[in-house]
Amino acid sequence: DVLAATPLLRADGTTVEAASLAGALVCFYFSAHWCPPCQAFTPTLKDFYETVNGDKQPKKLEIVFVSSDENEDSCMQYMKSAHGDWLALPFASPMRSELKRKYGVCAGKEQAEVGVEPRKSGIPGLVVVRGDGSVVEFNGCDQVTEFGPPVVKRWIAKV
Repeated sequence: DVLAATPLLRADGTTVEAASLAGALVCFYFSAHWCPPCQAFTPTLKDFYETVNGDKQPKKLEIVFVSSDENEDSCMQYMKSAHGDWLALPFASPMRSELKRKYGVCAGKEQAEVGVEPRKSGIPGLVVVRGDGSVVEFNGCDQVTEFGPPVVKRWIAKV
């Protein structure tokens, strides 16, 4: 499992074990509160997430926010004010930088600091993965915008 024993956060500050993602399609959402394209896409992703999952338990799709915010307060404020009821890597987790390097997705201003080379995408970025971290779909933002919730069936078929 790509997240292994990494604890994940909810917007209310409670933690969830990564093992709780078993059986769900996982999407890493690379984003930041200060980024205008992220601010524009996040409401679309929130609606998408809520439509796909409804009241289903366990969830069919889980999103894990990988923040490019400048500090923990900004990260948590963004989660509380704009995000759906999805999960996030803790701001202090080294896994944030590891995932940015693994998938080549980060904000331009953090590329050198995080060591992302090559940079395949800026933010927002939505990378759909299998449990082992291999990529199902790299251009998730474009697909969510273009196809909406029906795209999940296509992603599941690739798993």
